[in-house]
Amino acid sequence: MKLLDKQGKTIDGSDAYIAKPHFYRKPDGGVFGAISLTESTETILPKNPQAGYQIDGKFVSEWKLVLVSISEDAIVGETDYVSALKKAETYILDENETSILLRGLSLAELKGLKE
Repeated sequence: MKLLDKQGKTIDGSDAYIAKPHFYRKPDGGVFGAISLTESTETILPKNPQAGYQIDGKFVSEWKLVLVSISEDAIVGETDYVSALKKAETYILDENETSILLRGLSLAELKGLKE
């Protein structure tokens, strides 16, 4: 898929990783969703997972973005998904109604999403 970035330069998002949600039970029995973002990896993320995923017939309202470092070979943090997407706006290469394409982030940029 050929896309144009915000400066009108052609980009190719066909090799981007399509992030998939994972779901976990909290101690109180509730469920939260988590989506990973990996250092140096172009990634397609959902804009509003709160409206797109259900468990046991209920929408999942709590979402986390898990930050994964390749250079440190570790999870370097997690943060509120919605807050992280707002901080990541300058890294967006393209978007549509449901998804955004983020460029690969450096380790410092990745860690900056949780601050």
